[in-house]
Amino acid sequence: MSKFELYKFVHMIAATVWVGGAITAQLIGLRLENAEPAHRLGFARDMRFVSQWIFLPAALIAYGFGSLMIEESPNFGYEQAWVTIGTAGLAIAFLTAAAFLVPQSRKAVRLMEAGRGPEAGAVMGRVTIVGRLLVVVLIVVVWAMVAKPGL
Repeated sequence: MSKFELYKFVHMIAATVWVGGAITAQLIGLRLENAEPAHRLGFARDMRFVSQWIFLPAALIAYGFGSLMIEESPNFGYEQAWVTIGTAGLAIAFLTAAAFLVPQSRKAVRLMEAGRGPEAGAVMGRVTIVGRLLVVVLIVVVWAMVAKPGL
């Protein structure tokens, strides 16, 4: 296995964990809209953990190994549209998750634990909307990685 193939393999595993996990989380979230509060609280706790300790590291790994692939290949460059789209999408998703989704998820869990369900529901509603928008961003990034516009 060449260095490029190794970098691509790690990049793809990290991207799969990140994007596939985000889509799966949204689908599970749809099923929980009418679930019991205890069930929603458990899901919110799990998603807080997964977002911080699975999705954010996977995003960084995907970016790091994607950059290594660009450095290793004479055919790829940072100025290419598909790389710009991917980098911008990653930056949008990573910063939004770190600055909004993770802190707001923590807030929602605290509110649920304090028995303040309606307030927690409002926070989780905003988290859900932003999470769904980020899934769209990630799908655009995957499209750019596959179609490679500008190459």
